[in-house]
Amino acid sequence: MSTLTRFGHLLIACATLLTFTTCERLVPNPNVTNPTIDEDNLAAAGITTKPANKFNTFFDRSGNGWTGGDATYSVLLPDGRTVWMFGDSFLDTVYADYSRPFTPLIRNCFMVQTGSNFTTVCGNTIDAPEALVNTDDPDNEWYWPGDGTVIGDTLYVFMQYYIRTGPEAFDFAYIRTDLVTFSLPGLVEGNRTTVFTDTDIMWGAHVMEDGGYIYVYGPETYTFTKYGHVCRYPAGNIRGTREWWNGTSWVLTEPESTIGRMKRPSGLNVDVSPQFAVFYHAGKYRLVTQEVLFGNDIYSWEATSPTGPWTTKQTIYTTPETGGDIWTYNAWVHTQFTTGSGYLLLSYNKNSLNFFDLFDDARIYRPKFIYFKYM
Repeated sequence: MSTLTRFGHLLIACATLLTFTTCERLVPNPNVTNPTIDEDNLAAAGITTKPANKFNTFFDRSGNGWTGGDATYSVLLPDGRTVWMFGDSFLDTVYADYSRPFTPLIRNCFMVQTGSNFTTVCGNTIDAPEALVNTDDPDNEWYWPGDGTVIGDTLYVFMQYYIRTGPEAFDFAYIRTDLVTFSLPGLVEGNRTTVFTDTDIMWGAHVMEDGGYIYVYGPETYTFTKYGHVCRYPAGNIRGTREWWNGTSWVLTEPESTIGRMKRPSGLNVDVSPQFAVFYHAGKYRLVTQEVLFGNDIYSWEATSPTGPWTTKQTIYTTPETGGDIWTYNAWVHTQFTTGSGYLLLSYNKNSLNFFDLFDDARIYRPKFIYFKYM
């Protein structure tokens, strides 16, 4: 693979989609101290944050598997393990000065966490890795992971399929989302089924199990903004009859994308990033997302149902790493690691517009973690 091709691959990954203080004191977020009260921000609930040093250390890896990547999804398995799912990833040596050899990326891989131990799961071998969910022509067609869910002894992962459309870095297109199965406990791939073909909405960005349903979310791209959408399946049956949210009710036919957008009380659309999280916590549904187009604010909405309307927009955190070529993107919440005192674990991806920075300092292309708490 040529230098130019590697460079282009990383820029594509960036398009779809600091150093933390070591102080452990709780820091009230200054952005929510005196919020503006309006129809879409109905309460002034504070949020506190603190470093998640343990998880930042977990992903400070030097070899024998995954050493850098983005996406950073996670699913809790029935036996207590967590499977971490990454997009474009390095599996290489990282030297003591944090530089790495000039090695290629693979499109996706998993890491399985058992306590504080991690095992990389990829295609082929660790020494000559390939994407775990691979294609016949990985230079021109590939999968990036979405979220997943476990039913019985099977992990189901929504994998988004892309193709190259030209020679330039941003010449690519989202085509569809496939549902890929992995048998447990060994995480052996079973089958792939195409489940979403609407190229306007990248379905599978988040999955939430709640009550009698499995909710699947996706961002719709509209000019430079993305809007949230949701559909649902019966609980325990990810291949069952699917219903779509049409803005006011559940229907059996997918609505036009402009109709199905999730809303604020004012009727305005809810903007999201390519990867966002929805979960139930402390008596409310929460939607956590990050600004798009190189924004460094991570913020939260709340609602009384999985569809909204979404209100009380609050800033959770402003990523401090951005500046120069460095940028952050696609925050996500890992609810299985919620602490006894109510702190939620949040990750975001860090990257550089200068591809060669990733070889000078491997720490640039790794997820960063914080804890946050609704007060």
